Amino acid sequence: MAQHTATGPKNRFSMKVYTVHTHPGDADPMENAILIREGFNFWAFLLSGLWALYHRLWLGFIGLLVVSILCSFAVDLFNGGPEMDFALALVTGIGFGLIANDLRRRKLAAQGWKLADIVAGRTESDAEHRCFERLKVSQSRVPQSPQAVISTPSTGSPSYP
Repeated sequence: MAQHTATGPKNRFSMKVYTVHTHPGDADPMENAILIREGFNFWAFLLSGLWALYHRLWLGFIGLLVVSILCSFAVDLFNGGPEMDFALALVTGIGFGLIANDLRRRKLAAQGWKLADIVAGRTESDAEHRCFERLKVSQSRVPQSPQAVISTPSTGSPSYP
């Protein structure tokens, strides 16, 4: 029986956190739900410009172009060689990989999508399954009677007997 370390690649307890976004205009908002993983996005790091275009992040793409042009000017200004060019491209890629998923969330929020839930799972499908289970449980609960929660005029908080 193999032992697993907390930092090992086969850690069966590792979970990824996802935000769940729904469009309020849909009849069933969970049908077109989008899950976006928290943290670093490897593909945005590796293929920054293409990733931004694929996700229709036009301002993110323009920002990458501006940063690339500024880096080229910095290399020319300081007589940097290919090492400096590579280092600046690497830092730009890492920076974009760190903020890429946040840019997607901001774009969805600007388009009217709502943050519906935050779930964790080993894979995206596992997190999606957990989200649907939570939704099913919350819909099956019996709502409280109207007399159980009555707001007081001064505070708006429920009155207690």
